[in-house]
Amino acid sequence: MEKKKQNDLKSLDINHFWCILGVQAKLQRIVEKGSILTGIKSICLVAILCLCLSSCEKPIDKDFGNTPPLKIVAEAMITNRDGESYVKLSLPMASPNDTPIGISGAFVVVSDGVNTEIISEDSTHSGIYRPEPGIKGVSGKFYMIYIQVGEYIDSAFTYLIPVTPLNEFTTRADDSKPGYFFISGENSSDPAMIRYFVTPTGCSGDDFCAMQFDEYILSSFDIPQIFSPKRESLSFPAGSKVIRKKYSLNPDYEAYIRAILSETEWRGGLFDVQPGNPKGNFGENTLGFFAGCSLVIDTVVIN
Repeated sequence: MEKKKQNDLKSLDINHFWCILGVQAKLQRIVEKGSILTGIKSICLVAILCLCLSSCEKPIDKDFGNTPPLKIVAEAMITNRDGESYVKLSLPMASPNDTPIGISGAFVVVSDGVNTEIISEDSTHSGIYRPEPGIKGVSGKFYMIYIQVGEYIDSAFTYLIPVTPLNEFTTRADDSKPGYFFISGENSSDPAMIRYFVTPTGCSGDDFCAMQFDEYILSSFDIPQIFSPKRESLSFPAGSKVIRKKYSLNPDYEAYIRAILSETEWRGGLFDVQPGNPKGNFGENTLGFFAGCSLVIDTVVIN
């Protein structure tokens, strides 16, 4: 494994990598002093980040002619739970109904300023990269991700904040279907994403009957959210198994999710936003976000 790391590091643009890693280490020291989550100091941190990153940009001398630069879609998350962190790289889709084309052979590194880990591609899923067992994030630390695909290079920064415990699981009866129940949802004031994995009674979990859906708790309401079309609620039979995963949302990730919802679930009302690709925390040619989330998980049964 160590030999593989050495060989992979030889293919890196070393100056660019260590430049952004140096910025990340400086930001980590700011985080350890507690300024990342406090008022005006948080604004100063953003200013420092912008100034530092501008000095780390890699000049591109190649003449692309009429060929547009490569764009990729990156969905990346580091969590405090073993096995729950991942990186997904794909090419942009022409339509939301298209199947994403994964990007294989990328070089992906995640660092906290002290430890640097190569994230390996999943041998069974093209474009999905997972860290080695035991690698997980810590609340209060700053993390950098570095992605290289051939001559294409990009990076992003994130941090984790604590997550509050899941509340008691509650349901309400579906009066139109005896023996079926609606999931009431999480009652919380802290920004969070709750991901539900529901295996209805009689479903093995490998069948198409198993379902996944997300619930978002944001710090404020938006006009498009208030006037968005009403969504159909689903009910599930008694005995169904539900896995709940609650992710903390730092302010940057909450703002990105809000922008995504404005383009998707909240669209179709009276006050739609102008269509476009929500800005993530990568560079101009990378769509998506590198998120840091603390996570709690439980398993319950609908009764």
